[in-house]
Amino acid sequence: MMGNNDVYAQRLLLSAIEANQVEVVREEVKKVLATLDSQPRFLEILRSPTLTIQKQKTWLEEAFQGQLSQTLIDFLKVLIEEEAFDRLEGIGRLYGEAIVQCLEEHFDLLEGTVHSAVPLEEGQLETLERVFSEKFGKQVKLESIVMPALMGGYRVEVNGHIYDDTIGVQIEQLEKSLHHVDLHE
Repeated sequence: MMGNNDVYAQRLLLSAIEANQVEVVREEVKKVLATLDSQPRFLEILRSPTLTIQKQKTWLEEAFQGQLSQTLIDFLKVLIEEEAFDRLEGIGRLYGEAIVQCLEEHFDLLEGTVHSAVPLEEGQLETLERVFSEKFGKQVKLESIVMPALMGGYRVEVNGHIYDDTIGVQIEQLEKSLHHVDLHE
């Protein structure tokens, strides 16, 4: 078995850069991990001692043909050859972290997420990106995620910081301020 997850993540990043598919590969890794999570049988087949490495690689390519870039398929084959396919989750996490670090260091770009109970209206995402870009002094790109459990408002996560303006937090703040009100005046 070869190297550690960092080495694999670097190899994947270099391959993705060469193919000009950095973001595509990041999304595809998420897709593969979701497949592995929902289809445990998939990993069992890849671990089967009765299948040769060549048969495992062929089966993998057939399973994902047309769904993944050749860049990622070739990388997954390397993981099979080096008996490191089980490391994909850690490799994927490190790959994503490397992209985030690269964007921040070389392009002054921060990525984050905005969670809201309902889809954001037109212009709201751009407004939030502008506000947080000013706050951090770097361009901020936000991914919008709908979470109905929030009831209302939004929660923004950027660069390890969480800014919570959800209804739940607003209610908590109101309750705290009401505890300090003297109703006997």
